[in-house]
Amino acid sequence: MTRGKHVIRMALLALLWIGSAAARGQEPGQANGKAPEPAPLLHAPVRVEGRKIFEVAGTPTMSALQRAEGINRRLEALIARNEPVRPFTRQDIASRKNETLITLGGEPILTVTDADAEEALSTREELALLWGGKLAMAVADARSARANPLRGAGILIRNSFTDLIVSTVRWLPRLAGAIVLWILFWLFARLNRWIVKAIVSRTHTDANLRQLLRAVAFYGTWVIGLIAILSTLGLDSSSIAAGLGISGFVLGFAFKDILSHFFAGLMLLLGRQFHLGDQIVVKEFEGTVERIELRALYLRTYDNRLVIIPNGDVFTSVVTSNTASPYRRREFVIGIGYDDDIEKAQRVALKAMRQTDGVVEKPAPDVLVDELAASTVNLRMRFYTQSQRADYLKVGSACMRQVKEAFDREGISMPTDIQSIVIQNLGQVADALAKILAAPAHSLTDGPPDGSRTAHRESGGAG
Repeated sequence: MTRGKHVIRMALLALLWIGSAAARGQEPGQANGKAPEPAPLLHAPVRVEGRKIFEVAGTPTMSALQRAEGINRRLEALIARNEPVRPFTRQDIASRKNETLITLGGEPILTVTDADAEEALSTREELALLWGGKLAMAVADARSARANPLRGAGILIRNSFTDLIVSTVRWLPRLAGAIVLWILFWLFARLNRWIVKAIVSRTHTDANLRQLLRAVAFYGTWVIGLIAILSTLGLDSSSIAAGLGISGFVLGFAFKDILSHFFAGLMLLLGRQFHLGDQIVVKEFEGTVERIELRALYLRTYDNRLVIIPNGDVFTSVVTSNTASPYRRREFVIGIGYDDDIEKAQRVALKAMRQTDGVVEKPAPDVLVDELAASTVNLRMRFYTQSQRADYLKVGSACMRQVKEAFDREGISMPTDIQSIVIQNLGQVADALAKILAAPAHSLTDGPPDGSRTAHRESGGAG
């Protein structure tokens, strides 16, 4: 867990370094030599109390940033005065040879050049009236906010809603275009999925593979559509692609186990080692393949339990497929007595197996002498049946019953194991038995004669 956090931290640091290098205009991996000269700003904002009013461009004598900073300083000095600013009118602009001067309260604030007017697709006078009106309103709002904090809060709220409405109106064409693209790519995704479905339905492909191809066609179209929609909303497509690549790099380290299961699932679906309905053995689990997803394999055991095995474990483990071939061999052992005819027993057993339903003719069943045990001659019965486990068990049970009944009809014995009892010191045991048999009957039942008992009592009394 600690190692994973370290990897994520290093990846995020790399992402920040790449982003900072891109912001500086430096390629990732560029040698730290002389710092490149920053590109001059084409436009710089004119702000009043932090709120952007408009942007100005540079002039042949100063950059856009220097020009904006000078205007901002003059506006700050004007706001700091106590006298009110009269409403802005056409008398507050003065046209010169190549520029138009804007004044507020008799103080010069900025000049509008021919380049500004050409860029705004307007005349100098019209642009000067527009900029002057915005500046006069912003200065009046700033003075009111400084004089009365409550009124200033109301002004800020009003300006925020105004900016939001203006931004929304400007975004409406982009938003409409994004909605149209969303509808088009939704139709394209469904159409591509239908086309792929129509193509793969004609081929003998696995159901899970068909589902995977349809999903790739559907979501792949949506990925392209998402990039197009974000580009319509104003994001750079190259930046989106770079962000997706870096995000994939970071997520690859953070979720390497999940990705390993994902790619293992792809390999299982494309390799087609087994299919839905196949009966396989994975590690200690045996059952029927119910579903193959990109993350895990769903295995239904024979006692109706569902086992979910990660695809990575399935891909790296030994998998036994019981249904890879149409037929599967079954065998069992039966012992006959040493006095029975072995060839006859083999013929009877072979005939009984061939008459059992479910036993296939090719490969043909056979009966082999498997072992000469202590009390039986063991015969191994081998036959083939359908590879499904139900057939494997049922046909095997029927074969055992048929062979047993056939042996009973033909008088072939199936003896049990013989147990031997070994008696040690047999001579002493025989002498003891002889003495018992030679003794009088009354000595075995009633004990000694009456006289002996009397004498015993007398001797006991004398004692």
